[in-house]
Amino acid sequence: MRAADEPADYRDPIDWVEHYWRQQDFGDPRRFLAMGSLLRLQQLMMAEIDRTLKEFELTRTAYLVLATIQLSEDGTRLLSRIAQHMLVHPTTVTLVIDKLEEQGLVVRQPHPSDRRATYARITPAGTALMKEATRALDAVDFGLPGLTNTKADQLLRLLAPIRAQAGDIDNTHAAQVDEARFAS
Repeated sequence: MRAADEPADYRDPIDWVEHYWRQQDFGDPRRFLAMGSLLRLQQLMMAEIDRTLKEFELTRTAYLVLATIQLSEDGTRLLSRIAQHMLVHPTTVTLVIDKLEEQGLVVRQPHPSDRRATYARITPAGTALMKEATRALDAVDFGLPGLTNTKADQLLRLLAPIRAQAGDIDNTHAAQVDEARFAS
């Protein structure tokens, strides 16, 4: 049931939140609204990505592990580095690598000098599936419909300093990457 002072038509839930935020005097709502908007977009994006990857019998995490390995210089990556790169627990990577290995998409290789470390190497089948899945994700704009290259550049520029402040990258590197990426 709609409250008496609530506008009749909220087409954007963020507008609804802003209305009640201001009404209850929680202060400036902009950062909360930005967070809420990003979280909603993330859910929508992940649902589209998951739907697309299901056709390839890949989870989002499995696809990202394959991409992390594929994008390395030689198609191999330490399992511990995959976990760091993806911001997930090493156990998660181990379980995903187990599944990818069962599917013939990666193979494990021991580290030549550290018995505790293991590499994952993408197989030709893994590379082929990763490329096919990437084409399918590209066809659905990676879950970000309407995001043009120009808008993607703007979004990357907006997010880099926030990621730096959150500790994901350092400010010096963020500035250097920003200059290099957007110089052209």
